[in-house]
Amino acid sequence: MEEVALPELQRIKPLVSKQVLEEMKSQKIRGDKAYLTEVHKKRSIEVLKTARTQIFKKYKCQPLPSIIIPPLTQLPVFILGTIMLGRLSLDPTPFDSESFLTLSTLAHPDPTMTLPIVLGILTMVNVESGNWVMNAAERQRERQIEEKHAQAQAEAGKPTIKPKAVIKFFMRGLSIFRIIIAAIAPGSITLYWVTSATFGVLQTWIIDWLDIRRRRLSEAARIQAAGQSFPISETRNK
Repeated sequence: MEEVALPELQRIKPLVSKQVLEEMKSQKIRGDKAYLTEVHKKRSIEVLKTARTQIFKKYKCQPLPSIIIPPLTQLPVFILGTIMLGRLSLDPTPFDSESFLTLSTLAHPDPTMTLPIVLGILTMVNVESGNWVMNAAERQRERQIEEKHAQAQAEAGKPTIKPKAVIKFFMRGLSIFRIIIAAIAPGSITLYWVTSATFGVLQTWIIDWLDIRRRRLSEAARIQAAGQSFPISETRNK
């Protein structure tokens, strides 16, 4: 969406604006400047909305599936694992004789609150770890993308779905909520959640690192191609 679809949408904006203006002239729409500007804006937004939907379908990058599919594929396993460990922690249980780090028993909550706090930190780290593998130029590019999103939202006149922002907001709230729940949950569940969160951090970091590496290689190839074509164009100009 960010690398291909949205730039393509930006490129067709001037063409859409010109096309809408010609249609208004052919339909002989009359009025003062403010009225004509408003009509032109509304019609352009409608055309761009249709074009955006078509472009997203073309590149298979609709925002809604990106938000819905990950929880639907992961939550059932996570919930079933939590329920299973909760049942196994009910008395009588062999978890009474099992301990781990600050957990004196896996059947009762962590009395020191260490693992619940670690869980909250890991959940928050999972949200923010994407910025760790970026350099200054890439962070600047991310800010520019956010500014373009804000500009597009202002032009459309209503909020647009931002998968990354939605997921980050949800995960930040979840990090606090998980601390509260883990503080009263059996140690077996807390340990399971901490293990799952640790795996999630590693998974997110690896995926982000591979994505950043792919972008850097693509950018380097583009710069190299531009550098090789420069002497040819310069010779032609001479």
